[in-house]
Amino acid sequence: DPPSFSKAPIQGYRLFCTETATGREQAVEVDGRSYRLEGLKKSTEYRLRFLAYNRYGPGISSEEVTVTTFSDGKSGA
Repeated sequence: DPPSFSKAPIQGYRLFCTETATGREQAVEVDGRSYRLEGLKKSTEYRLRFLAYNRYGPGISSEEVTVTTFSDGKSGA
């Protein structure tokens, strides 16, 4: 959801995705309020945080959310 207080209309969002094991972070500009991350590694933990920005600059980042991607579902048997 958009921030509850803003001096100007929200122009966009930034999504920061960090691979926990390597610390490698990617930043993605997001126009809307949803985004599909693609190209993530299987069975890998990531930390996500978001922030909104407007003509005055970026706001305060959200709290981090930790997620783990699924494996491909194939078994070795």
